[in-house]
Amino acid sequence: MFKKSLLAVLAATLMFSGIGAAPANAVTIKVTAAPAIAKYATVGTKLTASLAKFSTKATKTSWQWYYNGKAIAKATTNTYTIKTTQKTGTIKAVETAMFGKTKKVLATNQIEIGVMWINGVATLEYTDANQTSVTISVPQILPKPKSLEYNWLRNNTDILGNGTAVREIQIPDHGSVLAAKVQVIAPKGYMSKTLYTNEVSPTEVSRTYNTVWSDEFNGKDGATVDTDVWVPENGDGKAYGNRGWGNNERQWYLFENATTDGEGSLNILATREGAASTHCYYGDCEWYSSKLVTKGKVGFLYGRLEARIKGAPGNGSWGAFWTLGADIDTALWPWCGELDVTELVGRIPNKVLGYSHGSISGGGGRGTTIDTEFDWSQDYHTYAIDWLPDQVIWYLDGVKYGEVNKTDIDWVYDHENYLLLNLAMGGNLGGEIDPNLNSTTMKVDWVRFSTINGVGQVIQH
Repeated sequence: MFKKSLLAVLAATLMFSGIGAAPANAVTIKVTAAPAIAKYATVGTKLTASLAKFSTKATKTSWQWYYNGKAIAKATTNTYTIKTTQKTGTIKAVETAMFGKTKKVLATNQIEIGVMWINGVATLEYTDANQTSVTISVPQILPKPKSLEYNWLRNNTDILGNGTAVREIQIPDHGSVLAAKVQVIAPKGYMSKTLYTNEVSPTEVSRTYNTVWSDEFNGKDGATVDTDVWVPENGDGKAYGNRGWGNNERQWYLFENATTDGEGSLNILATREGAASTHCYYGDCEWYSSKLVTKGKVGFLYGRLEARIKGAPGNGSWGAFWTLGADIDTALWPWCGELDVTELVGRIPNKVLGYSHGSISGGGGRGTTIDTEFDWSQDYHTYAIDWLPDQVIWYLDGVKYGEVNKTDIDWVYDHENYLLLNLAMGGNLGGEIDPNLNSTTMKVDWVRFSTINGVGQVIQH
């Protein structure tokens, strides 16, 4: 009983005297600001680490720098100059602060050498409620970039633009997914970066077509075409500096082989009859046919071009409805551009070709071939393109089957083009001509041009 009471008294005495408890003047050390270094640096940059700030003054401070997580020998002050052997990788500093016997160890932020600091993301937003245009906003980038290059994407396909941060919404953009990428061209010593924006989807808008020009070929039976619209390109191409028309073709073109039939169609006749009396680049000509162009008469810029055609049957025939750039005499082919609304090749009567040819794609072109369930020489079908400032779409009987977008400098379809209708024989694409074929005809019911939602122009000369 006595021993227990004595122990209780001693415990109470110790508690009230403070013996065994925390000292009354003990101070908790708080960090009010961590040490830090610049957010970016490259070879030759002298980094200075700021001292950490504490709620009480440190009695001693020491430093150690780390490259790729490993301590750098003799790098024990709060400054360090990045060496040429450290072009890439990470760097940071660690501060050790002493408060008597108490130690605080704090690391600075870690940075990647030669990598710019980007505060945020690139964003894409409409400039107004009507979605007439979109603009790119770029986050803070340090150090200041050498330049920024803007590229646009539609449905994940690069669209060659004017290089600005603002895009006017185009007809093909409606109903599509738009995004952008920003090429950040870095200053010396830093790596360039690519930033991608969010996506936006402009409201889908139906296309409205307004026919503003046509030739219905309603002439009398055997009449030639309207020479206020069409002019011939006669011969075998030699007079145009392009013998065989650039494709080893076998025909000699005559204006009079393209005539109306009195029933609303144009007949382009290819025939062996009489051809041998004319001399072609390869000897006596094998075929007469016809080629009509609107060059110097009527031109077109954007819009829908379409024709209702019954193709010419027989192996070796090669009918086409197409366009060429009106600057062909100065820019030359393929820099002037070529748009093939359709090519109908007799040896493949169940295929329809729709291609574009530019400065890069040349003779191979870009586009597509569609397989059909019918022989196009047996009946009329409608062949069309929607030609817009940054896209061409091909249609067969109103159904889309091909598309080419303005992705690079191969796009040379931003100026006036003229129309061509012709029926070639043989050549690189026409192939071997059936020796039993003596004549064949491509029939054209009409050719029409329409604006697309107000876009498109007829140029009268």
